[in-house]
Amino acid sequence: MFDIGFWELIIIGVVALVVVGPERFPGMIKKVGYWIGQFRRIASSVKSEIQVEVDKAEQLQNLLDEQKQILKRNADVDLTQPAVKPNTTVLPEQSVQSNEKLPDAASSSAASTEKNQVESQNKPS
Repeated sequence: MFDIGFWELIIIGVVALVVVGPERFPGMIKKVGYWIGQFRRIASSVKSEIQVEVDKAEQLQNLLDEQKQILKRNADVDLTQPAVKPNTTVLPEQSVQSNEKLPDAASSSAASTEKNQVESQNKPS
């Protein structure tokens, strides 16, 4: 920003010492340092806030680009027609699987009752 070298700073310091005087010079240097620090903090804060806003703008631009790409891909899709036509035919494999015999509830309960009777007869009293 400013191209001030070491010798320029020395000259400014000597002039300030002559103008202000040796008694008030340390206090003045302290105040100048304080204000330079404040300026740097404010500049850093503004810079970080601007960077956050730029990042948000980039994210928004990326989202808009993605949406444009999606719209371009789907431009030839007819939205008035269903995506998948309903299938009304039943395949033979599906009908065989649905007609398989499952164990009958009555036969399984009869088998368990018979097993319990055999166990109770074999039990020593």
